[in-house]
Amino acid sequence: MIQNLVFYTGIILSFLNPSIKLSSGKTATLYGNGPPLLFSSGLFGTIPKFIYNKFLNNLKKDFTIITINGYFPIIKDDIYDVTKKLCVNSIAYISHSSFNAEVLKCNKINKAILLDPICIPELSINGLDQKYISLNYPVLIIKADKLYTTSLSLPEWQDPIIDGNVTEIIYKNVGHPDILDDIWADIAKKYGFWDACDGETSEYKKWRFSNKNSINKIRNKYRLFVSKKTRDFILY
Repeated sequence: MIQNLVFYTGIILSFLNPSIKLSSGKTATLYGNGPPLLFSSGLFGTIPKFIYNKFLNNLKKDFTIITINGYFPIIKDDIYDVTKKLCVNSIAYISHSSFNAEVLKCNKINKAILLDPICIPELSINGLDQKYISLNYPVLIIKADKLYTTSLSLPEWQDPIIDGNVTEIIYKNVGHPDILDDIWADIAKKYGFWDACDGETSEYKKWRFSNKNSINKIRNKYRLFVSKKTRDFILY
């Protein structure tokens, strides 16, 4: 059922928004208005983009969001392809979760935002080492606190070391899936893939039963925070 939902939602979104064909044969879909911002979803850009709809809807008010379609990982050549097709000298880049570190070395990226960056580690005589990436453009890293501080925390060797003009922000009481739309974040939490945010805790004497979902409010606030930081970082 979920696979069918993914398939048909992808068809609808592609139909409603303009797309471009890259020289590699891949296609990219464009959403919104403003300077181009390439979005790389989890698993190297292969996770369906519509599970990030609320977050991307916030971003597309200020940017033209570019998503590369299909289940092929985003690679460095895709960045060159996109800039050439759009006739633009550079683009901004934003990713969530795991990504191909070589992509960041493309000289067509002017700024990058990394949300909970996860990289394949380096292999050395000591075992697994953190990926080291040196960059010459500004980078903003926003980390969901629970990805790094709970029993389901990210192994250190998957947390890349970014060298350069880097700003790092840690956002408290949210987890790795909380940037996703609520239904998908709930699934990730339910099945224990990653830890996610908990509802607000009230003092005993102030507590009253409520059907309102405070978890959804926390997630919405988090998505808006990341969207605003992205806008301020790229445009100002």
